[in-house]
Order: sequence, then C-alpha cells, then structure tokens
Amino acid sequence: MRGSTAFRRTRVVGAATLGAALVTLFATGSPAAGAPEVQPGRGTALGEIVKLDPRAGSLSLGITDGRSIAGHQNTVAQASSQAFDYGIIGTTMASQGCDGGPPTLSADKQPSAMQVDSRQPNSTQDADEDKVPVPAHKHASASPTPYGEAVTTSAPLALGPITVGGGVTKAHSGLVEDGKVREASATVDISGIEIPPAGISLSGLHWEATWRSSDPQSVGTFTLGSATIQGQSIPTNDPNAALTQINQALAPLGIALKPPSMHQGTDMISVDPLAFSVFPSTTRDGVVNSIIGNPAASQARQELFAALLAQDCSNATYITVFDLVVGSITGAGSFNVLFGGATASSGEAFQNSFCLGCGTPSLGLNSSSPSLGTSSFGAPSAGASKPQSGASTPGPAAATAAPAAAPVKASFLGKRGGALAAVGLVGLGLMALTAEGDRRKMRRAQREIPQFQE
Repeated sequence: MRGSTAFRRTRVVGAATLGAALVTLFATGSPAAGAPEVQPGRGTALGEIVKLDPRAGSLSLGITDGRSIAGHQNTVAQASSQAFDYGIIGTTMASQGCDGGPPTLSADKQPSAMQVDSRQPNSTQDADEDKVPVPAHKHASASPTPYGEAVTTSAPLALGPITVGGGVTKAHSGLVEDGKVREASATVDISGIEIPPAGISLSGLHWEATWRSSDPQSVGTFTLGSATIQGQSIPTNDPNAALTQINQALAPLGIALKPPSMHQGTDMISVDPLAFSVFPSTTRDGVVNSIIGNPAASQARQELFAALLAQDCSNATYITVFDLVVGSITGAGSFNVLFGGATASSGEAFQNSFCLGCGTPSLGLNSSSPSLGTSSFGAPSAGASKPQSGASTPGPAAATAAPAAAPVKASFLGKRGGALAAVGLVGLGLMALTAEGDRRKMRRAQREIPQFQE
C-alpha cells in the first residue's frame, strides 16, 4: 500500500502542470489561428485603357482614358479610379487667362480621380463621370483586410481615324482567399480597335498582370480575340504574328502597331500597351509637307492665328496644342497612342526605423501619380501609375505641428513561447522538487525499517 502511494504527490503535481500547460496553450492559441497566413506587406496594381501621347521634342500631351489604381501597405488599402486625365493640356487650360480673366477650363470643370482610403468612413464609392467627352463610370473601394479595388469603365471613343471600343480596367491589391494569399493584379479589356483607312479591325483585346505570394506567383499575358485586314480574318492565337501581318498593311501609311511585351522583376510584372506609332513615311510626309510648306498655306495659317489671337489671347492654348499635334506627325516629334497596358507589384513591407514622414502616412495613389507608358516597364519611369509599380513616399513632416496620427496595429504577429515556456519551466521545477522530496522521504523510511540478522 505504501508503494502505491509513495509517488502520489509527484502524480498530483505532474497532472497540475500538464493541466496548466494545456490551459495556457488553448488560451493563447496558435499565432496562426484566425490570422492571415502571410503578412499583408505591400502591393500596387495599375491599368489604363488608352493614352493619347503626341510629343514635340520631350513635351507630351499625355491624355489618359480609363485609369484604375489599387494599392495597400500593411493594414492600409487605397484605390483610385479616373475616367480621363487631361495631363498638361488640363494644367494649361486651368491656369489664369492671359488677360487676367478666368481660365479657359477651370480645374473644377475637369475630370477628377475618385480616391478612397480604408481609414476613411466612405471607403466605397461609385459615380458616373459627367465632365468627360464620352460616358464613363468610376468605382473604388478599400477595406482594412487590407484590400483595395478600382474599376473604371469607358464608352467607345473616336481618336481621329482610329475608333476605340468600350473598355474596362480593373485593379486590386491586398489579401485574398481568406487572407491566405497576397495579390496585386490589373486587367484591361478593350472591345475593339478599328483603323478604317487601312481596313484594320481588332476585337477582344485583353491584358493581365498579376503578382501573387503563392504559385503561380506571376501572370503576364496579352491576348487578341480576332483580327481582320480588308475584311479577311487572320489567325490570332499568336498575337505577335497577327500584328506583323497588320503592320505590313499599315506600312504605306507610315504607322505601326508595336506588340506588347511582358517584363518581370523580382517583385513586379508588367505587360506593355499596344503602341500605335507614327514613323517617317515618304508618301505621307510628302503630301503633308507639300500642303504645310506651301507659301500660300503658310501665309493663310499665320493670318488665321493672328486673327484668333487678336480676338481672344486665350486662343493661344489651342494654337499651341495644334502645333504640337501637327509637329508630332510631320517629323518634329513623335505621335503615339497607347492601348491597354497593365502592371502589378507585391512584396514584403519593410519597417521604417527612421520615422520619415511620421504623421502623414499615404500610399500616394493620387491624380498626380504617373501613368503607364512604354518607358515605364522594367524600371518605372518618372511616371508609372500614376503598382504600382509603386507608391510614393511622403516627404518629411512640415515645420508646423501636425495632428498626431491615430495608432495603427503592429504589422507583425506574435510568436509562441513566453507564458507557455514559463509555465513549463515552473512545472518542471516543481516536479523535480517533489520527486527529490519523495526520494529523501523513502530513504529515511528505509533506514527506520528494523534490520534482522540470522
């Protein structure tokens, strides 16, 4: 009986220690329970439907149609949808009149971007744009998941001899699949493009750029639904081969369609726009120069412009735009129309230990952000998204005191240990002390047992 009860206290202490460990384990839980399997990190996605980009020297008009941007960093998400961005033309027309009068087209009468932030109460917005040449719809939403999404829809648009069908751009960035995957993705769909002078018709154009934290990690594609030349269908299973045939038909006009290429970096992927470019053509330039270079035509042009300026000095804006466009297609510059194009980037968000720009957190998804262009892929140019790939960094805090920023949750998760380890160590110590006490008691009892000798 004594042997069965000799280790009673050891068993009691062991059971108590095991119970305490189980209570601590279930009370604290696994660090992954109910939490995302990946860190939110950062991400940016951008897509555009059309960008009209005539240039004279290095000066670009840069009018953009259908831009969607989404981005996130840690627990903050933002999204921006803009139907039209008039670029330098809008800036010029919004400036004060040459005679001190009102601007030609004030900023409040120009299209503006719809931007939302997950920290704002109105983080989901929808609106029809009423300050654009064609109907358009904007949608933007952001949540602290984090997840930001922007969708911009635009109606068909005529660009001189080119007709562009309706288009939709979608961009999202954040955690998906119940927080298991971090993803940034942009898609662009254009119903069709027609170039009647060359008898060219394209339909079902689609761009996609996606960067994920899981396999497949990146996706970058451009597909073409159908294409015809002078009413004859051509295969489109290989878009590059189809565009090669189309460029042969466009060559006499001095224009070409540059096929989109895919570019991939360590944490970004992009698919170029389909670039409609004007290059020198003996036939076209000879006809144009014979008209513009004619002394009678030059004299008439000067008299017309002088009369317009005498009537209203603000007409100088329109004259400047006209000269830029004409110069871009007559050898004094370049003329590009960029269709589609998408870029996405995603990765870990490194902690800022220097507190640069404290109190003014922002992902920089605003109307002054750069846009897609042929130079913005691979390494973002001075203007690419306005990704994303990326977010702008706020400047240092102003000299004047700024309101304190609301505290945000830590961007990292706790790790198992701490309390559980302490309970285990204390339990082991108690068990060791109890066992040592029982051992000494048994030795003492053994010494007290009478020893019989024969």
